Amino acid sequence: MLSPESRTIAMDLLRPPAGYRIDQVVLTTYSLDLDVLLALPLAVLAQSDRGIDELLEDPLLLLEALREAGDRVHVFVDEGGIAIPNTSRALYALLERSVHPVRASNGGAFHPKVWLVRFLEESGNILLRVAVASRNLTFDRSWDVALTSEAPPERQGVIPESRPLANLLRSLPKLVLQEVTDDLQATLGDLARQLERTSFPAPEGFKSPIAFQTLGLEAGRKAAWRPGATGERILAIAPFVNRTGLDALATAASRERLLISRREALDELSPDALAGWDRVLVLSDTAVAESEDAVARRPSGLHAKLIAIEHGKRVDWTLGSANFTAAALTGSNVEVIATLSARRGKNGPEGACDIDAFRAAGFLNLCEDYHRSEGPEENPALKNARGRLELSCRALLDSNLAIVIQPDEASWHWRLDGSLELPPGVQVRAWPVSVNEDQARALELPTRWSLPLARLTSFVAFELSVPEDVDNVRLALKLPVTGMPEGRVAHVLRALIDSPERFMQFLRALLGGLEGLADWATSGNGGWEGQWMTGLGGETLLEDLLRVASRDPQRLDPVRRLIEDLRTTPEGREIVPDNFHAIWMLVDEVITQRAAAPAETRR
Repeated sequence: MLSPESRTIAMDLLRPPAGYRIDQVVLTTYSLDLDVLLALPLAVLAQSDRGIDELLEDPLLLLEALREAGDRVHVFVDEGGIAIPNTSRALYALLERSVHPVRASNGGAFHPKVWLVRFLEESGNILLRVAVASRNLTFDRSWDVALTSEAPPERQGVIPESRPLANLLRSLPKLVLQEVTDDLQATLGDLARQLERTSFPAPEGFKSPIAFQTLGLEAGRKAAWRPGATGERILAIAPFVNRTGLDALATAASRERLLISRREALDELSPDALAGWDRVLVLSDTAVAESEDAVARRPSGLHAKLIAIEHGKRVDWTLGSANFTAAALTGSNVEVIATLSARRGKNGPEGACDIDAFRAAGFLNLCEDYHRSEGPEENPALKNARGRLELSCRALLDSNLAIVIQPDEASWHWRLDGSLELPPGVQVRAWPVSVNEDQARALELPTRWSLPLARLTSFVAFELSVPEDVDNVRLALKLPVTGMPEGRVAHVLRALIDSPERFMQFLRALLGGLEGLADWATSGNGGWEGQWMTGLGGETLLEDLLRVASRDPQRLDPVRRLIEDLRTTPEGREIVPDNFHAIWMLVDEVITQRAAAPAETRR
């Protein structure tokens, strides 16, 4: 179980084992905060426990972390699940090739929370790490659950328990709204072939391998999913439940049925919907208490999805993304769950693996018996207003909105084109996420902004509102773009590295490799002073370049990209002056010649 303060998923899942490096990362999520995706490679790179806001204060380090991750990290997110960022950043442009909005084929939500990482050893050995969780890529401070495992692919043969994960990857290109590149499609296919040949071990005390299941990939809704085994006792935890889901689970146990959910979800049920459960609990107020800082305004509470069924001498545990609802269990949503089993009373590293052990672990001490809250009946006008907002959100997702970019004398015209029909009384504001919200405008298509090149983006923020006193709907969409110019990265770089001194400083950090960048990230002042500030005539710069070129030439790849990007503009050529560029060209020529030479001559 992951507490609201846990960084287990974000920090540990992407950190390579000793001797390995990250090769490819595929993440699936229902909702996404762009700042989380910005900070994720940086947090791993710097191995820092600082907060995300602090990490984002080092834009140059963040830039290189993103450039390193841009071709390797891909996030597949529900089409309406991208949150509007709290801060406008030109760096969001670097996320566009990594973010892929997805539409579930059966009309529900794209809801899986799966993290897949492929690590490579220098010898070429492959290690796959997978996590199935209930946590999204957001700032939410919720009680969640996650299961992580890693193993190398086997040389041949298909592992039936892992094949559903491979099928998920093969399905992604068909679910993505905007066409994926041939390279990404090939990568997903390669990962799928390796996944289905990998047997992922269960935690100690459980039977291996872990068995994965996907729901909602096939067209058409089906009968509600039910656990594979029935038994005497069941523990079921989920934040969202309805009659269909609870009926499908209650029949899985004959003697003792324990349900933990959110009070709001339970209040919406009819009283007889809970008749099949012996005890129903909710998190106590102390478990979801909010502090006074800004973090407290993030969504919180119960978010874990977990089922345990004891049958005979065994106990089966199922966890993942699926709530106990008709949409989740009948195939409307796309979901991923994992199942593992153990002997009752069998001791793992932390004790027994059955329901009694879960009780003893203490989570149930944070719960209290559920008692129905008899609140006032919902105002019909407010209910109608919420319905109009839901219809408007659906219309927005189904619209043909697109972005057209055209050059202007001093900047660029960023125009939102298309058509959108909304129910009466619904208002929409829109703005590019790369600018502040105070530049939002009423959506009267076409709507235009004048933007500098570094602020051009395909991410658009929308806010839908009605006159009634209900919460506005806020979301960001990644829209199709025509006319996007090349060179945005160079302009972002020029804004961040605006002098030869800053260029040399960042270059020295890059020459330190991951360790140097990490030192820079944790130095407290971003490294803008002290040992890096030795100027263009630093005595050891050429020596450092030659040493890295000889020992680890791949470490100079980010230096090459940095110089190429900056030298594309006259202003950038002032930042990377000719005298240094001449030195670099000599070093780069040596690297190129050495790479082309036969292996025996390179020894």
